[in-house]
Formats: sequence, structure tokens, C-alpha cells
Amino acid sequence: MSEQDELQALGVTGEWIWGDDARTAVFAQAFGNGRILIFRFSHRNDDNDLPARLVNYYYRRERVSFPSRASMRAALWSAVASVWPGACKLPDAADPAAIVDVFDHGSWRICHDRLFDDYVVSLLPLNELSEQLSVDMIDLQDLERHGQLGGRGCTTLVHHVSDPAHKLVFKGVDFRTFLYTYESGRAKEEILIFKRSIELLSRMPRHPNILPPPLALVTVRGIAATMSTVCGCLYPFYTNGSLASKIQESNAKEERISLQLKAKWCYQMAVALAHTHFVAHTYHMDVKPGNFLLDEDLNLVLADWERSDAAVTIAAPEIDGTWDAEETEVRAADGTASTALRYTKYQGKERRNMPENTPGSNGWNVWNPFLAWQDTCPRASELAEVFSLGRSMWMLLRQCNRDELDGILDTRDVVEDWTGSDDIPAQWKEAVDGCLRRDPDDRTGLLALQAFWETAWRGVAGTHSPDTHSSDGTSFSLMAGLS
Repeated sequence: MSEQDELQALGVTGEWIWGDDARTAVFAQAFGNGRILIFRFSHRNDDNDLPARLVNYYYRRERVSFPSRASMRAALWSAVASVWPGACKLPDAADPAAIVDVFDHGSWRICHDRLFDDYVVSLLPLNELSEQLSVDMIDLQDLERHGQLGGRGCTTLVHHVSDPAHKLVFKGVDFRTFLYTYESGRAKEEILIFKRSIELLSRMPRHPNILPPPLALVTVRGIAATMSTVCGCLYPFYTNGSLASKIQESNAKEERISLQLKAKWCYQMAVALAHTHFVAHTYHMDVKPGNFLLDEDLNLVLADWERSDAAVTIAAPEIDGTWDAEETEVRAADGTASTALRYTKYQGKERRNMPENTPGSNGWNVWNPFLAWQDTCPRASELAEVFSLGRSMWMLLRQCNRDELDGILDTRDVVEDWTGSDDIPAQWKEAVDGCLRRDPDDRTGLLALQAFWETAWRGVAGTHSPDTHSSDGTSFSLMAGLS
């Protein structure tokens, strides 16, 4: 039996259980039948009633209430199932501010929590973003949820109530995300991260291998507020998933991805990052297979531009927050001048260029070197992302299983072997190894990497040159962007 058998019999899915900092309540969110509802179980006076037992067990105050954590979750979802039919049909349940207080099986009350107005006020005023983006505005209540996707905050598959067949991706900060993060102070930072990513994509020169600006802004109105605020935005839904999911799917079938596709994807990864650094003059920070989406023609699209964190298994060693970089002039024996990077271990007092409430416990969550290097030493920024690109290419070419990297706490602990990769040409392996050198100055540059993979793709595809046309049919040239 499943923990959610009773819910699923109603056509409903429970997807989140979380607590509050006061440790007096347990929340849950479920969706189905055109509704998304938040449920609250609060400890009141009776230690023997269901909400108290759930709260006590959730916060590990008492272990005798339930034999296991799974049984606690099953009891919670059973209680949600008992009140769902009555709660979801009330008009008040459609209000985004609604919270269903559950007292016992079948006993409940809908309330409109004051925190919802705090949530709305904390969001972005519509004019802060609408002036930058000429896009449609859609009310949150006009979206119907299908389920959570990967990604930070609230990344959800939805459709507009008027067009159920057209799936979209909502990214932003919903009420559930706010309730989960507001007490720690992280809600404010999540909202700023969301805003920065929209602004970045709206300013960035378009490229077929980079996520376009959002299709629409999603607004919400508070209980007492008279002005709508922006809680999220809508992006296209890429039905082929991500590069990471494609690797896992192929491994599950014990299939090797074709060399033609691998060369194409390595080229598209390189050209997306080259555009990022040399045309848009910015950085991504979290380059990894999971952040490359696959469109209907199996072309890669670089997504997730929040730039607040990086995967430990992908990050370059020098971005741990302890290194400064500068470009210096060096002369060869014949007197020829060139430049080289010099890295210096930071020895000063503790420093921070990321907000106090930035999620994560890695060095770059405190001191993000990309913020400094992008202005003072862009070459260091480029070569750090070359490392992440190389690690991503290695994962693709070798087809690493996800569990092979479980437990990795430091990027230097990853062993880049080529087990099971006899089908990969030696030159390709050498190109990847050139990205992964521990000395950044010894790594291959982005433009050279792009040129290598363009040639490699042409070689296995048997074509004159790779397709470099944008989605609107216009020709794209990186060198034109540089001129």
C-alpha cells in the first residue's frame, strides 16, 4: 500500500510536508481536481488528538505516536483525504490565501491567513518587471497545476484553465515556498534571485541554445491589497526533459547515446557558454547536465539562470571562495608578451558578497568569485566555467550513472575515469581532459573548445557544418556577435 492511497483514489496528489520555526504546526500541500490546497495541523491543548500527535512526531518530541515516519506521513495524507472532498468544493478554497486547518479526520475549517498579505507585499511590484518585458500578465488563479518539476523554489508544470493541452512551466515563489522560507529570512532572497534571473534573460542577446525570456508574468493579489504583484513567470515546457534525464534514461535501457548526438550536444554546450561570456558578457555559475533542456529537435537549451549556487560535483576547485584572481603580463624567452592568470589565496578577514540568507553552505554561497571576476578578471570566470563544462561533457560522453557521484562533498574527489567508454574517440577524451586541468591557466579556452566540437560534430554527422540557425529562422554567428 502507498502512503497516499486514499488521496490518489480521489485523483489528488500530496507533494509537500513541512514545519514552521515555532515547531507548533505541520503543513502539507496537495493538488488535484483543479485545486491546490495547503493544510495545517496545529498543536493546541490535547496531546492525544491527531494534529498534536503529528506535530510531536514530526519534531521528534515523541516516538510512540507512530511506529515509523512513513506511518506518520500516511496518517497525515489520510486526514487530508478525509477533508478534501468537502474543502475543495467550497468557493473559498479557490482563494490563494486559503489554508485548511485540520482538527481530525473529517474535521476542518478554511481560514485566510494574514501571512498571505505579508507574502503578497514581499513580492515584486508589477511595474518593476512589466516595464522591462513586453509580455502577457496571467493571474495565478488561472493556472492549474500538474506537479512539481526539478529546480529551486517553485518550479511547476501547469496549464492555463482555458487551454489544458498547452503545458507550461511556472517558476517563482508561491505561497507554499513563502511559508517554508519566510521565518528563516530566505523568502526575501528567493524573491530577489527570481527577479535577477528574469532581468538577466530579458537583457541577454537571444541565442537558440539559451532559454528565452519568460512568455508571461504571473500575478497575485492579496486579501486586502489593491495592487497585483508578480509571484512568478511562465516558460515553455520542454517535453524531452534535460540532458541529465536523457543520460539516465539511456543507462536504464543499457543503451549508448550515439556519437553524433554526443558531439552535437558538446558543441551546443560550448557555444551556449561562449555566447554567455563573449556576447552577453556574463556567467551562468551552475553549468551541469540537469540545466541543459532538450527541445523537440533534441537541441540543448541552457536554463536555470538564478546564479546563486553551484553543484559540488561540477564546480571548479577555485570557486570555493578562498581565491582571488588577476591577469598579469608575462614574457617568453624571446621577449614575446602574453598574459597569464595569477591566483592568490585570500588571507584577510571574513568577507561576503552574497546576501546573509543565501541558501547553501559552500564557500561560493558566502563569497561568489564570479561576481568579482566578471568585472576584474573575466578570463578567470571563463575558465572556471570551462571546468564545469568539461565535467558535464565527461558525464555525457561516459554516461555516468547518477548514483556514482552520491556522497561527493568536494569537486576534487570526483575521479574522471573513462570506464565503459571504448566507443569515445581518443581526441574527444583529450578535449574533455583539457577542460579539467586543475591549473585554470592550462585549460582550453571556450572559443577553442567550441571550434573543436564543431569540427567533431561535422565529422560524425557527415554534414558541411552544424545547423546554427535560431528558432526564428535567422542565422546566428558567434563571431558576428563578437565583432
